[in-house]
Amino acid sequence: MQTIVDVNSVEKSYGLTQVINHCSFKIYEGEIYGLLGINGAGKTTLMKMMLGLQQIDRGSIYVLGKEVSSNTEYLSNIGSVIENPTFYEHLNAGELLSMHLSYMQKKADISRALHLVGLEKADKKRILEYSLGMKQRLGLARAIIHHPKLLILDEPLNGLDPVAIAEMRGLMRKLTNEGMSILLSSHIIGEVRHTADRIGILSDGYIKQELSRCFSSGDTSKKRSVCEFVVNDEQKSPVENIEDYVIGFMRREQV
Repeated sequence: MQTIVDVNSVEKSYGLTQVINHCSFKIYEGEIYGLLGINGAGKTTLMKMMLGLQQIDRGSIYVLGKEVSSNTEYLSNIGSVIENPTFYEHLNAGELLSMHLSYMQKKADISRALHLVGLEKADKKRILEYSLGMKQRLGLARAIIHHPKLLILDEPLNGLDPVAIAEMRGLMRKLTNEGMSILLSSHIIGEVRHTADRIGILSDGYIKQELSRCFSSGDTSKKRSVCEFVVNDEQKSPVENIEDYVIGFMRREQV
C-alpha cells in the first residue's frame, strides 16, 4: 500500500501556544482519512503545513514522496479546499476554472468537473450570485479538475443541504475508487463517520487515537459491516457506535 502522506513528529507553535505537538500519521493511496477534532484543535494548521502555507517548526511532512519544506514540485498533484474558498466573483464558473487551469498549466474537461459537483446548469451564472453551498461545490470542482493524486478538504460539507451532502460523499468515494487519496477534516463526528475509511482524533496537538472502518471478509466494495470501526491498537477493539465512543474518549481526555 503506497504512502501518500507521511507526517512525522511535527510541531507547530504560535508564540507561546503550541498547536501541533509531536503529531504523526500516514495517509495511504485510495483512502479517505478523516481528521476529527474540536474547533481549534489544529486541523487547518496541519493542512496548511502540508501545502507549504505554514512553516513546520520541527519534524517533517512528506507528500507524494517529497519533503514539504524542501520543494514545491508535489503541489501540482494536490487539490485543496482550505477554510472558505475565495473566487473572482465577477466571473462565471467556466471562466474561473479555465483561468485556474491556465495557472496550473494543465488541460482538463471543465464541463465534466462542473457536472461532477452538480453545477453544470449554473456554469454561466456569475459567482457573486452563488449560494454558500454552490461556492463549496465550485471550490471542490477547482480542486479536482486537474486530477490530483491527493485532495485536501477542510470542512468541505459546510453550507450543503442533506441531498448535496450525500452527493458529495458519493463523489469522494468515486474519486478514491479511481485512486485518489483524500484528507478530510471536520469537527462533526457524523460527517467523518459516513465518509472516512480511517479516522484520526486530533487532541492536544497530536493524533491520540486512530480508528479503521470494519469491512466484511472479502468485501471489496467498502460497504459498512455490523462493526463500524475498530480501534487501531493491539486488541483491535470494535466500535459499534462511533459517536458515543468519540465523545466518551474526548471527555476522558479532558479529565
